Amino acid sequence: MKKILCALFAAMFILSAAVFAGCAKEPGTPDNTTGDATTVEEETQIKDDLPEVSFKGQTFRVVIPNGMDLDIYTEDHETSEPLHDAVFQRNKAVCDRFGIEIEVTTDEYTAIIAAVSRSVKAGSDDFDLCFVQMVAGSSLAQSNLVLPFEKLPFVNLNQPWWDKDIWNGFSIRNNLMMVNGDISPASFSITSCMYFNKAMFDKLDMEYPYELVRQGKWTLDKLYEMTKDITHDEDGDGKVTPDSTRDIYGLSSWYLDVPYSFYYAAGGMLVSKDQDDVPFYDPQLERDTEIYKKIYDVIITNNAYYETDVTTTNFPRVAKTFADGRALFLDAKLSTADELREMDNEFGILPVPKFSEAQTDYKSFVNGASNMICVPATVSSESQREFVSIITEALASEAYRTVTPVLKEKYLKRKITRDAESADMIDYVVRNRVFDMAYVNMHDGVGSYVRDLLTAKSTDISSTFKKYAKNAKKRIESIVKAFDKSLQS
Repeated sequence: MKKILCALFAAMFILSAAVFAGCAKEPGTPDNTTGDATTVEEETQIKDDLPEVSFKGQTFRVVIPNGMDLDIYTEDHETSEPLHDAVFQRNKAVCDRFGIEIEVTTDEYTAIIAAVSRSVKAGSDDFDLCFVQMVAGSSLAQSNLVLPFEKLPFVNLNQPWWDKDIWNGFSIRNNLMMVNGDISPASFSITSCMYFNKAMFDKLDMEYPYELVRQGKWTLDKLYEMTKDITHDEDGDGKVTPDSTRDIYGLSSWYLDVPYSFYYAAGGMLVSKDQDDVPFYDPQLERDTEIYKKIYDVIITNNAYYETDVTTTNFPRVAKTFADGRALFLDAKLSTADELREMDNEFGILPVPKFSEAQTDYKSFVNGASNMICVPATVSSESQREFVSIITEALASEAYRTVTPVLKEKYLKRKITRDAESADMIDYVVRNRVFDMAYVNMHDGVGSYVRDLLTAKSTDISSTFKKYAKNAKKRIESIVKAFDKSLQS
């Protein structure tokens, strides 16, 4: 589906200063484990340094996956939904500021990858900016089909609206082929977190873990202690199953989420960089053995519900088990809170626990379905790159000032949470998102080793690393070569 925005807007929806004042409640201040908070007032004051130019009606062509179109495309009118209207305002402000129209094409994410590939190879120059699914989209960079953002003169990656952690997953020789940040509000919702059942905590006379988080003491060991001996056969049939309407679990989880969220939250990383920012496969057996042992104990030793079936009937059962009041904790994404709205018991939201108290930050895994943005290699002339980089930077900076405050205050904090403390916890969740080149580029393989070991209930990390070593090393080397080719074009 293709649609032209801005030209279709009948009127500008302006959020008044009073509305922003209502949204500008300063979030709770976390401890030093997550760094200093940036208040909403500060976010709305930071400006970009873009030139004031008019492109006289030029069209900025964007392609984006179905279901993730909140990032750029909404209806051409306000809906009184604060987040929707903030995106509306962002789009309209950029259109008015630079005299452009925004043309948006939506399609299935796999079709977008194919369409961009065909367009670049044919030299047909169909798109200016592409929102692509993280894992699938990485193939575009490896095939020399997208530009390094360093070739876009007005994209300033040092600005706060660009996610700094993406360098780990996408940078080679200090060049980025894909970036993320405030330009993609939908990506926040695909960040890993933990939910806990307050009624069960109350029944067990346990303190809610909020203060543990603030003190930097929310760890895998604490999670192990809290879930130990919780899983039990409540209906008396001699087994514990998710199909039961009464059996209880300490943790409910899915095998395409929890292995990654726990591993990366604990500081795991399978690819390192040398002094020239060149990645290499770098499994650290001693470190990962300790990380995996803690994960294994929480999930396998404590008999968590670890769902390995991806069928439509079993995947929703993970969240339903928690929503039905039959799990103390749930590992999922922020967006899962939408599925818990009708839950009878109160729930809270937490970051995924750290490896130990010595670990500085809480880290959050970003699901591979997240959008990333990239610019096709067909954006080749100097004037094209100036145009694309100005509008891309403007969309990101305007989102930082107008969309992100609404996202945090109106959506993440008030709409999907049931208490102020959980709203405070969301700042911990979204502030330190991490990306690993092994996960992004070798999702089924070395990047999934924790998932595969847990599914097999195995602890043989050493043999697993040896099995992957040769192919993983070659894979990373081939990625570097592809990136080098892009840099030379």
